[in-house]
Amino acid sequence: MLQYDAILIDADDTLLDFRTAERNAIAEVIEALGISDPEAGEVYSRINHACWKEFERGTMTQAELRVRRFGDFLRFYGCPADPEEVGGRFTGALSRQGMLLPGALEAVRAIAERLPVALVTNGISSVQHGRIDASPLRPYISALVISGEVGFQKPDPRMIFRALEMLGGVEPGRALMAGDSLTSDVLAANRANADACWYNPSGELAPAGYKIRYEIRNIRELPGIALAENF
Repeated sequence: MLQYDAILIDADDTLLDFRTAERNAIAEVIEALGISDPEAGEVYSRINHACWKEFERGTMTQAELRVRRFGDFLRFYGCPADPEEVGGRFTGALSRQGMLLPGALEAVRAIAERLPVALVTNGISSVQHGRIDASPLRPYISALVISGEVGFQKPDPRMIFRALEMLGGVEPGRALMAGDSLTSDVLAANRANADACWYNPSGELAPAGYKIRYEIRNIRELPGIALAENF
């Protein structure tokens, strides 16, 4: 008997190559704005990361995030463009970026042969649907939970609960949540009383306070854990 009835997996930086996707999309925006600074992409990345951290903490809504990050970016360069319009251009470009990290497709396909797989992702609905629906992952995904659709985000355990409902009412104790973020993926699993697998390719040390059942360096290790038998 398998030890799990369902596997939940984060999307960005776990399966989807978000760094490349973001780099491609922001490069398109920067070119359209006429900004010549070669460091502009890194400037945006720092601003965006800070905004997403506020979103995870619940101090910023997703609607605010979509405008705020570009407002801050445009102010940094003294650019008079409308941040809402620039944000729309960016999300359109980002929604076309569906590249995967190495081993992601093979890992999900192997798991999906025996267990239902749900993607549980923070993000904007149109962006995540555009990227995931067009990716080779989509045929192997039984459920897709996007924060922009449900109105809350990881580490809120309701993200986990919604995925388990969509998979037929799986009990949290019979599910595994895998992802790269301690503050989002692992904490959501902890709060939902599901097992957590931390995808930690850089070998960082986890601070105290997180319950990490498994830790992996390569996503190709996930099927061996997900499909392990109970004896």
